[in-house]
Amino acid sequence: MKILGISHPNSGCGYHRVCLPMGYMDNIEGVISNYPTEEMLSTNYDILLFNRISLWDNNLNAIREAINCKVVCDMDDDWILPSNHLNYNDYQNMIGRIENNLLMSDLVTCTNERLAERIYPFNKSVEIFPNALPFGEGQFIADKKESELIRIFWAGGCTHEHDLELLKYPIQRLMQNRNKIKMVLGGYTNDDASRSIWDKMLSHFTASRRLQFDAYAGMRPTEYFEMYENADIMLVPLVANNWSRCKSNLKLLEASVKNIPVICSKVEPYSMDADAPVLWVEKQADWYKHLNFLINNEKARQDYGEALGEWGRKKYNLFDINPRRRTAFESITKA
Repeated sequence: MKILGISHPNSGCGYHRVCLPMGYMDNIEGVISNYPTEEMLSTNYDILLFNRISLWDNNLNAIREAINCKVVCDMDDDWILPSNHLNYNDYQNMIGRIENNLLMSDLVTCTNERLAERIYPFNKSVEIFPNALPFGEGQFIADKKESELIRIFWAGGCTHEHDLELLKYPIQRLMQNRNKIKMVLGGYTNDDASRSIWDKMLSHFTASRRLQFDAYAGMRPTEYFEMYENADIMLVPLVANNWSRCKSNLKLLEASVKNIPVICSKVEPYSMDADAPVLWVEKQADWYKHLNFLINNEKARQDYGEALGEWGRKKYNLFDINPRRRTAFESITKA
């Protein structure tokens, strides 16, 4: 089976939904490019795979006929953003493109049931393939760096300002543990467009910089997992709304690779994994309660981390999920 994947080198979504699945799919001939050359397009493919948008959004039939392929559009987020989202205005111009892709694709793949429900009005040919990781391969290994301090970790982009704000007051209560802990924030960018947002997020996460902290710059998708070597406790805050519930549970999988114990908002999509061995936050007071417990209980950190590692390897291993993806791709090529 020959697959042409479309993904930008700096796209985390493309990395997890196009590059990793293709890279670990058996017995395929795959090409991945952001802008395919004429030479790449001079041959036929069985599958064209992209995440959300492509170069041919207004004319998928033309590329389908040109390279004699079936079209697979992958979705890992709802395309209707809440009005307070940083990218809301930009996405208003993309809604039509994305919905046209949903309508015109031979198959739409997505990450969870809630997102599938959003897609069904546009296309009934939907397959759910949750995010999954190739445990033990490439950058996804269990290695961690040692530290005398207990490192409390969060990673993400500046679009998560409202999520990180959930931690502002619970983290202020950690001042009594300030000699034991270090706050570690991953993804920071120091550009003019986002600096003020990041500074606010960093303030929330470090009790106005009164706690010791490290801030790691955003990294390319092929390298980003290095940040996770500096984590002893991982926080996964998420504001509950219709858009959030269509997101994936990737943060839990990332923590499981490194056996990092997790404190997590009990909202969808995370709460859809009711069996996940994490410390659930059902009310704001739970953030501090769980943090204080793990900071002062090394055995609990180890036990929760190891349990999450075992859970992730059993439930979200790319080597187990990818064969189902391959079967779905093969099925549409025979239709």
